[in-house]
Amino acid sequence: MFDTEKAKKILTTRIEGVRIKLVNPVNEMKDLEKLRNFGAEVEIVERGEPAIILAKDDIKITYKATPVQIEFEPFLRTLLRLARGERELPLGDCEGEIVVFIAPVCPHCAQVVENVNRIAISNPKIRVTVVDVALYPDLGEMYQVSSVPTVVIGENVKLVGEYTLEEVVEWVKRVLCLKNYKLEYYIMLLENGRIDEVKQDVEKDEKNLITLAEIIERPELLARVGAMIVLENVFKKDPKKIRNAKLRILEILKKNNPTAVQDAIYILGKLGSKSDLPYLRKFLNSKDENIREAAEEAIEEIEKRF
Repeated sequence: MFDTEKAKKILTTRIEGVRIKLVNPVNEMKDLEKLRNFGAEVEIVERGEPAIILAKDDIKITYKATPVQIEFEPFLRTLLRLARGERELPLGDCEGEIVVFIAPVCPHCAQVVENVNRIAISNPKIRVTVVDVALYPDLGEMYQVSSVPTVVIGENVKLVGEYTLEEVVEWVKRVLCLKNYKLEYYIMLLENGRIDEVKQDVEKDEKNLITLAEIIERPELLARVGAMIVLENVFKKDPKKIRNAKLRILEILKKNNPTAVQDAIYILGKLGSKSDLPYLRKFLNSKDENIREAAEEAIEEIEKRF
């Protein structure tokens, strides 16, 4: 039910210029027609999948969800920001789509939705769609959503759980502005135990295996371990695919980073061939005991395979 008193409290100024299209409205969606009393232009379209489309000038936010209960106040604040044209976030020339998946009983979804809506209002080239997985389970399946909130940025990046506005903005910049995000994204996935998603992604484009090799010299332990697991998994299926990644690993052997060198030696033992033995034998006289032992084990492992 539309809470008029709450709307009066939050909508401190009239939301004139905001256009609201109620497409085949169901349940509480119909109550949003009352926003006419607050200055919005409300249009009802009887055909189509149920949705709420918010627009002003070239800004567009689509709700395939009903903003009720804890979602209602953030929805009203979005209308107010939209009316005021609050382009508060520096997002440059970012362009693309963001889809936010929510559920009615999700305690963190409302804040995430409000944060993402602020991004859409700040940059009209970014389109936002909010999807209730209970109303649209097919979309949840298509995007492989297993929990909420889930924020899908562009086609590939999926943020699962509660993220701050600053964190979401940073990911939006990486994905939709700079388009240079694979390294940090893989690290985030691997640190959160989402190794299967990394496996699926590298299967789509084996060039991303080089990114996994680069993770070996990063400080994040879980990411390094996960990267090596994925590389070994790919090697077992098709050794030829890791050729370029292995070249990157050989470069790490030249670095003055004992931990990275040790990990590179370890993974070479899993992926290497006879041609890699000369590189590994150089470390048999290392002053670092851990590196010496890693080299001995890697050499032994390669010699057993061949």
